[in-house]
Amino acid sequence: MRRSSIKPFLVENPALLIGITILIIHMLVMYSISPYGYNLSSMIRISRTDEERASRELVQKGMVVFLDRGGYDGQAYYYIAMDPFMERGVFNSPYRYQRILYPLIARILTFGRVDLLPHTLYVVNLLSLGVGMYFFILLLRHLSLHPLWSLFYGLCPPTIMTIQYDLPSPLAMALIIVAVYFYVKDRLYLTVPLLALSLLTREDSVMVLLPLVVWDWQKRKDPLRAGFLLSSVVPFVVWQVVVLLKLGSLPAGTSAHVISPVPFKGIWEYYSGVRPKNLLEAMKIMSTVVVLGFFIMTAISVLRAMKKGGHLFYYIVIAYCVLVTLTVPSQWDNYNGLVRMFYGIFPFAVLSYGVGREGLLKYTVWFIGVLFVMTVVRILFVSPVYPYMVV
Repeated sequence: MRRSSIKPFLVENPALLIGITILIIHMLVMYSISPYGYNLSSMIRISRTDEERASRELVQKGMVVFLDRGGYDGQAYYYIAMDPFMERGVFNSPYRYQRILYPLIARILTFGRVDLLPHTLYVVNLLSLGVGMYFFILLLRHLSLHPLWSLFYGLCPPTIMTIQYDLPSPLAMALIIVAVYFYVKDRLYLTVPLLALSLLTREDSVMVLLPLVVWDWQKRKDPLRAGFLLSSVVPFVVWQVVVLLKLGSLPAGTSAHVISPVPFKGIWEYYSGVRPKNLLEAMKIMSTVVVLGFFIMTAISVLRAMKKGGHLFYYIVIAYCVLVTLTVPSQWDNYNGLVRMFYGIFPFAVLSYGVGREGLLKYTVWFIGVLFVMTVVRILFVSPVYPYMVV
């Protein structure tokens, strides 16, 4: 195939681009779990020292359990998938249970064979990425951008790392992107249920819902439309009540622990207090400095673009950038948690560039490529191998 025909071929065959993206991520994931015998349960990151009762009762034979370190959030979603309706009373985290959709879908796809959960948790995320990229490419076409720009969403750091650790973010982002696509097509009857599902996957999907309502009100001034869009929170509220009655605590109340009421306070406290003891710690801090630089560059470039006129995609990016200023210090001590908390910045920065072709925004999007390289280096050369056992 001649080089000149590659781009038209990709335009007409987005499935190929999606397939290549998923293959790259799969290869990175397999490399990351190779020290654990390619056991997919190692992606769940169950730690023997966390939730010991849940570990004893819910961990299945043949699963990887980390002995002292290495536990991560994926174990919470595995526990929920094992008991999605809180009947066994072993894992009792209201904060995690509010994110019910991802583990519930993974459980349904096992068709009763819960030993398949390490596989279905992974498959759900890969399928979510595929669906999200497909509708992202449709949005790119709407903006007259080439499908290759979708790589800045498909291979951005939060995509890779949330799939690597069995987290719900890929599903939430896919639902958001599909919802926004149908909003652009003025099909609110599809946008609203999709936003409702995204809120049941991750509550921070509200960072898309609120800008969307504001944008729609500015354009239409229609209270019925605004009310219909806001109705997407109803299933979320209902599920909050269910969890409250089951576990005795309101989930949304515990979500506030990652938010500081004082802008920039958490960022200042983290960077003013860190004292790296070795080269590895210094590199860890520098990686968060690079991410902070990306967030600052994104905010500046979008604000510059907004001088020429507002747009929904600008509003969404700015909403996430405001959230950056409200984070607590602990968020900045974790490169994984930092980028995945602000997942929405990455795809919507690309879409924002498509709106007005703002020059600085173009360089901001290319910055995502730098972060991709950093993430790959981290997986290949930096990530430690933790002591583990197979139960």
